[in-house]
Amino acid sequence: MNDVLFAILKCVLSISIIVIMRYLLPYLKIKLTSTIDDEILNKVIEAVKSVEQDKHFKIGYEKKKEVIIRISTWAEKHGIEITEEQLSELIETAVWIMKYEDTLNV
Repeated sequence: MNDVLFAILKCVLSISIIVIMRYLLPYLKIKLTSTIDDEILNKVIEAVKSVEQDKHFKIGYEKKKEVIIRISTWAEKHGIEITEEQLSELIETAVWIMKYEDTLNV
């Protein structure tokens, strides 16, 4: 292979790596993060509905504590880090969604 062709090949490869690092990796990170966020919210909604139907839990804070335990266990099992504050916000969102679910399905 002659030196000019080798230099061109190195240049094209370098540019390709720069494009991948600059544009493709951040895009994939955003997509993966949003997928994980959607999965967590769906799990929280599922847990809130499950606890709401369980007659064992009567008081609101008992229900919330049970959801926190269930989601924390699930997140730890899947290697997802989530704080109790973030989880509390997601639970409030899930409760709001449940409360207005019929209205949202217009």
